[in-house]
Amino acid sequence: MYHSKKKKDGLLSYQDDACHVYGFEVDKLLQDNHPIKVFQVRSKQDHNVKKVIKAYFKDNTDVDQITTRQFMAEISVLTKIHHPYVMGMDTMGIFPGYFAYVMPLYETGTLTEALPTMNQEKSDEYLVQLCAGLKFLHRHKIAHRDVKTDNVLITAKEKRVVIADFGLSEILTTIDTPVSTIKGTHMYISPEQFIQKEFNAFKCDMYALGVVYWCMVFKVDVFDLKSTEQMKESINTLCDTSIDWLVLTNLLDPSPVDRLTCYNLLCVLEQPEYRFRDRIASLRGNGKMFYQSVINVLVCPVSV
Repeated sequence: MYHSKKKKDGLLSYQDDACHVYGFEVDKLLQDNHPIKVFQVRSKQDHNVKKVIKAYFKDNTDVDQITTRQFMAEISVLTKIHHPYVMGMDTMGIFPGYFAYVMPLYETGTLTEALPTMNQEKSDEYLVQLCAGLKFLHRHKIAHRDVKTDNVLITAKEKRVVIADFGLSEILTTIDTPVSTIKGTHMYISPEQFIQKEFNAFKCDMYALGVVYWCMVFKVDVFDLKSTEQMKESINTLCDTSIDWLVLTNLLDPSPVDRLTCYNLLCVLEQPEYRFRDRIASLRGNGKMFYQSVINVLVCPVSV
């Protein structure tokens, strides 16, 4: 383990520790939300190679225990998965005072930042990609538990989305294993978490996906609303025979039993009367391994 000789507000710690070990230098601080700090870094040998280092700082408090659990949750997931629509991890390490891992840099930013310029073509593409990513996670019995536009990143070249931030994620025994802890972000948390002692974590993810899709359809950050009632009222302005209305009303159904699963949703989108069919078919017809890994997820007949 490498030990730094000096530290100053976390930044110098990075330069002496993680950056020294991995051969990076700090470009800028992207996020400072104690106890988490996120830095953009670049290779010392090639400044065109840019990455992100995410660190969880330890301070021997109750927050520290939560931080450690979140870090271990993220690492346990990121070391198990590899998928084009799920954020990857390059490496991880334990340093004096913090845990850290290195991940790709998504320079385009978050889906939240892209909402004002969203159009139907993009929202359709992103919905299919998010379904593929979540289907992959759920198939491996991983519930994200904090799906939101801030946790969806957009790649610069391919303009595809990746699901990020697995700090609240859970790896469950079966697709029916109940959970009892309320998790997520306000406005994205499914109703049953407040009224039931136990619930299905995968259905919670689907409700949150519904909120994400609502944001894309209406080009609005859900936090601009005062309540979820405003979200429901806006859905009623859509034609009740449109695919957008159908997807939103089903994903945001207050009853988790009636809510769509990833498999259900993909089956609906593939129906010939809806505009998503050609988009999914084009993925099937592409022989590249990049898309093949996605298609294996899309057509897998496991109803989760």
